[in-house]
Amino acid sequence: MDLPLPRPRKRFGQNFLHDRTVIERIVKELEISPATTLLEIGPGRGALTRRLLERVEHAVAVEIDRDLAGRLRDAFPKTRLHVIEEDILKLDFARLGQVVHQRPVRWTVAGNLPYNISKPIVMRLVESVASIERAVLMFQREVAQRLCAGPGGADYGPLSILPRAVYAIDRVMDVAPGAFRPRPRVVSTVTRWRARSERPSTDELALLRATLQAAFSNRRKTLRNNVRRALGSERVLEQAGLDGARRPQELSPEEFHALAAFWPKAR
Repeated sequence: MDLPLPRPRKRFGQNFLHDRTVIERIVKELEISPATTLLEIGPGRGALTRRLLERVEHAVAVEIDRDLAGRLRDAFPKTRLHVIEEDILKLDFARLGQVVHQRPVRWTVAGNLPYNISKPIVMRLVESVASIERAVLMFQREVAQRLCAGPGGADYGPLSILPRAVYAIDRVMDVAPGAFRPRPRVVSTVTRWRARSERPSTDELALLRATLQAAFSNRRKTLRNNVRRALGSERVLEQAGLDGARRPQELSPEEFHALAAFWPKAR
């Protein structure tokens, strides 16, 4: 059973997962073993946590809510669950491995993520990819659609390109509001992430991010207009062999990578 805890706090975007079918699917998609270095983001009332601890010897839980963190410590032995009261946006994944395991680790991450900070969390996961092997994460369906979108559609944008430069991301299943307490007003989606073995360097990612920010600054404008506004010139389009008359949502991820290769570094 879930822990008997205080009411959810809106400022933390808390919707606690309780549906057993969804929990079992998340556990299956994680592909965990007893030795897996497991990290759960936002364990809340511990419904998923309890099931995970049946499969792994030890896990780390990051919970920003002080009351929930305290109850989790009371509910699970310290030898099984290491509870950290922390904002996930400030978490140093690499340092956490050293603190908990005294060595560098690649985390397997599970999380029912707060919808109000989904995008910042995605960017944090991108920045921390060197310390993450795979993840199964729950987002608002709208965010999941954008993460998995292809060129040409309204959902396609920077959130479709930058994370997938370092992770292979797939949609697993949609989750109805009734799977949570309290019920959110939106449908959720479980996604599966796997870190790519070959991925851009930190500097290359920074250039790709700057490229996407400029290119998508106005979706209705042409690539030429957006690039010229950002750089004062469209020369990078010529260098990358791209037609400036196209709109940003028409370009493939590969074309954006080509453009980023010529994008000037910030001074």
